Amino acid sequence: MVVPFEGQGYSSLRKKCQQHRVLFEDSVFPATDQSLFYKTNSIGTITWKRPKELCDNPKLFVDGISAHDLLQGQLGNCWFVAACSSLASRESLWQKVRLPDRLHVVCLFALGV
Repeated sequence: MVVPFEGQGYSSLRKKCQQHRVLFEDSVFPATDQSLFYKTNSIGTITWKRPKELCDNPKLFVDGISAHDLLQGQLGNCWFVAACSSLASRESLWQKVRLPDRLHVVCLFALGV
């Protein structure tokens, strides 16, 4: 069962975006440096992009999922990458935290929250 975080119910957010023909922008996790860093940005300018801005036919995984598909970048988010790698070791586990409709919303807990 998915429990809405900060009152953000998936179904109602999806419906609202579809009705207004807009892409979702997260007010709780905005596309700003404050969402990525505990204190200050230590890696330089961040440019937020949607998957379709990176390639014509974006896919989260091609030909299944593997724990070896995930790599940590410069953000220092090893806890997130480790959690995803653990889930990726069995696709049935990954499917339990992923929502339908090709939306990449993942239901995990960070720092015990």
